[in-house]
Parts: sequence; C-alpha cells; structure tokens
Amino acid sequence: MSKSQVIPFESANLPAFLQETFGLTNDLLVSGGGGYPTVSIKGKVFTLKRGDEKTLITDSNDEPARSLEVVILKAGPAGDKLSKVYYASGYTEGSDAKPLCYSNDGIAPGVNATEPQAKTCATCPKNIWGSHVSEDGKKGKACSDSKRLAIAPAGQVNDPMLMRVPAASLKALTAFGQQLAKRGVPYQAVVAKIGFDYSVAHPALTFKPVGFVDESTLMEIKEVVESDLVKRICGEVEDLYVPDDADTAGEPFEQKTPEPKVEPKKSVVKPKPQVTEDNDPPPKVKVKVEAEEEAPAPAPKAAAKSVVQEVEDDLDAALDDMDFDD
Repeated sequence: MSKSQVIPFESANLPAFLQETFGLTNDLLVSGGGGYPTVSIKGKVFTLKRGDEKTLITDSNDEPARSLEVVILKAGPAGDKLSKVYYASGYTEGSDAKPLCYSNDGIAPGVNATEPQAKTCATCPKNIWGSHVSEDGKKGKACSDSKRLAIAPAGQVNDPMLMRVPAASLKALTAFGQQLAKRGVPYQAVVAKIGFDYSVAHPALTFKPVGFVDESTLMEIKEVVESDLVKRICGEVEDLYVPDDADTAGEPFEQKTPEPKVEPKKSVVKPKPQVTEDNDPPPKVKVKVEAEEEAPAPAPKAAAKSVVQEVEDDLDAALDDMDFDD
C-alpha cells in the first residue's frame, strides 16, 4: 500500500465510507478492570481513574470540584436490585485486594468471585441485616450494597465512566429518580448535578437536575447506552471486580419491613350452669362478649420533616425551574 492510499489519522473526522462498515464493537477492549474509567468519591472529592493514572477533578479555580455536571447514561443492576460485595475483614480504603465474593446483579455471585458465600444473594448469610456490627455498635450487613452508574460529562457523552453510588446515597438517588419519573422525564435526557452532602461525615452524594440535553446529544446518548462498554460498566457483561472506595462508604442501606398490626384481644364470659327443680329445662342465658378496653391513643405529635422529604422538595423546586415545553 503506497503512502498516497493512506488517509492521515489526525487529519479529520472518520471518513463517511468507514462509518457504517464495522459498527462500534471493539474487540481490543480486554476485560479485567482498567477497560473503563472510574470516578471515586473518597474523602468527599472526585477523583478520575484511568488505568493506573489518578487525576483529581478540579473546578475553574483549580480547587477540588464540589460537584459534577453529567448525564447518567444507564444504571445497573436493573430495577431495584443492587450490586453487592463482601470482604472477609472489611474493605481498606485504597486497597487493591479483591473481595471474596461479589454480585453485579444482586441475584447470584459473579463467576469470578473467589469464594462465593452462597448460591444466591437471597440465601446468603452475609446479606442479612445484622450480619455485621461496627465498632460503635451499629448494625449493618457484612455484604455492602451499591448502585453502578454509567455517567459521562455533559459535553462529552461518548466518554462513559463508572461511578458506584454507596449505600448511604441510595435514598437520594431513589428520590432523584422518582421525581423525574413523576414528571415523565427519562433520566438520560437530563443534565444531573452530582455533589456531596457536607452535613454528614461520610461521603454521601446529592443529585439535582440542572437542564435538558439538546436533540443531537440525545441521539448520541441513545447509541452510547447500547455500547458494550456501558453494559460492562453497569455489570450486564461479566467482568473482573475492581475494588472501589464505595465498597465501604457511609451508613448501610436498610430496607425495613412494616411491623405486623396487633389486633385487641377479646374476652368471652362463659355462663355458669344452673340447677333447677323438677328437671325443668334451664333458662336460656345470653353469652356476653366484651372487648378489652383499649388505652386512649396518644395525641398525634408534629412529625419532624424527614431528610427524604427535604430532598424531594429541593428536586421539585429544581424541576419547576426547568422549562418542560422546550
């Protein structure tokens, strides 16, 4: 092949005749971690890791960025399932030690788990509330929960990266998704501002909508969402587990079940047998059924406004400021 037949790589965009020839599948991406960038939230700062290189994400003043404006391309696992990871002695921040067991789909251990703790997550003793007690006596699970997000910078949606949302931030993420769903807005169509809740000690994330993507960006998002890279980021394609600081960040996520309703007991007054003369039939006696007196219900107290409600109110206000007619 002569030099005249080679189109310079740096010259311009991909030539039109090449755009539809091979598609977007790239067999050069080898599984095993490092095939996609990740965003860490350790220490309440955002750090981008590409391969072995770590870069602190900064703002326009070269200060650590307090928030990121991104598009959430996809979340995994699907539905209300959560990714799970278990370390025998807990995760040490910054460590590259692999967990004994993990699950990308929240259903069963991953095929690359070195020591699966059970056949399914539902029957795993490490996935039971109270299987772990912290040094200060707080109960949790030995197996940590998280949600995997494929995110991309709002101005560069073809550069997806992994952000693991730790258990302490799942309520905020759920509230964000619920508010968008109430408005009929797909989360992929929104530029989300992801920041930190500085009122708590551990790294807890906040989510707020700040605008909509334009039509051309939305078309690009649709293509990126279906890529193999995004599927790997969200755990839909099995991959080697890469340790992350979200494996042990913050308070555990507790799914509480409602307490059973206790019905008041009823007492039955049984009649005493009566003896009569001349073998007359005994008179009929009515059985009286009495309900135990219930203690008067205490006067209702003014309920304190929950954190989740405050988050929902903030999201509603943000959504109200956005123009849904454009």
